[in-house]
Amino acid sequence: MSSILKYKTKILILILLVCVFCVGIVWLNASASELQYEINTVNNKIQQTSWQIRSTEATVSIRSNIASLEQKAQELGMVRAEFADIIYLKGDSESVEDFALALRENVYR
Repeated sequence: MSSILKYKTKILILILLVCVFCVGIVWLNASASELQYEINTVNNKIQQTSWQIRSTEATVSIRSNIASLEQKAQELGMVRAEFADIIYLKGDSESVEDFALALRENVYR
């Protein structure tokens, strides 16, 4: 009788080990699925951010286009300077105390 009891005990322990192993596999699969979901969520955020960056770059490119800048300047009432209107300042000259006054004198002479 004792040997049958030992045999049943071994089988019961083996069944318990198989059950624990199966539960462990299910738990690992659930953890892997959760991690994959988080990875997919982060990848989607990265893709959305990439699209926003491309959209922003396109907007900056359009708005910094010389034709767009000239049109905006015209809307603001700005005009293109003629060659005679351009004033060149030399960097090696002595500093001027009242720059606005010196600039006004150069413009109106």
